[in-house]
Amino acid sequence: MWHRVALLVLAFCAMLLPPARAQVSEYQLKAAFLANFPEFVTWPGSAFAGPGAPIVIGVLGDDLFGEALDRAVQGKTVGGRKIAIKRSRRIEDMKGCQVVFVSGSERGNIGGLASAGVLLVGEMEGFVKQGGAIGFTTAGDKVRFEINTGAAQRGGLEISSRLLKLASRVGSW
Repeated sequence: MWHRVALLVLAFCAMLLPPARAQVSEYQLKAAFLANFPEFVTWPGSAFAGPGAPIVIGVLGDDLFGEALDRAVQGKTVGGRKIAIKRSRRIEDMKGCQVVFVSGSERGNIGGLASAGVLLVGEMEGFVKQGGAIGFTTAGDKVRFEINTGAAQRGGLEISSRLLKLASRVGSW
């Protein structure tokens, strides 16, 4: 009998507790940011192969996103362009990408990436000071980003003031 009472008490207590918050990983958050950055960036027309060409997000180096990035862009369009994903460990494979995410595994490998029409996004410390346009930072369990407007302008990109307002730090390095 006491077993039934104990089970009922446990069930009642469980009903009173708030539902457990779903844990969102660092890379799920970064994937969501990457999928949404194109909405706030204007590229020069020369950045695309043609009017119907997709916005291509390249992942250079270790891909820690799993399926999160694919899910984040699934069915998404920006300015009438679909979003596609390209993954590689080779810089030369990133040609044709409008956004290139540089994984932390490529720490010393961003020199050949800066070019017109490419939004460089990275996750290593000091990325924006090395010429990247957007650098992810983490503080505790929070993912933030900083923006190098000078790098974006050198690449012929215009970043919306709405995105600039969301950045933890904006500068021209």
